[in-house]
Amino acid sequence: MANLVYNRMPTDQQSTDRQNLVLAEAQIEDPVVFEEEPGTSSRLHPLQRPKFAELLT
Repeated sequence: MANLVYNRMPTDQQSTDRQNLVLAEAQIEDPVVFEEEPGTSSRLHPLQRPKFAELLT
């Protein structure tokens, strides 16, 4: 079974560094990470976010 991870940051002035640190600390084996482009709006329904939709497929 694949370990799927979804990362996004609400603004382009933030990063996924903290999310990646937590992921590393969790020692999840071979995660498949779907990371949105910086600044992907939280106003978008999750299914309208490209990487989230990709994760579901």
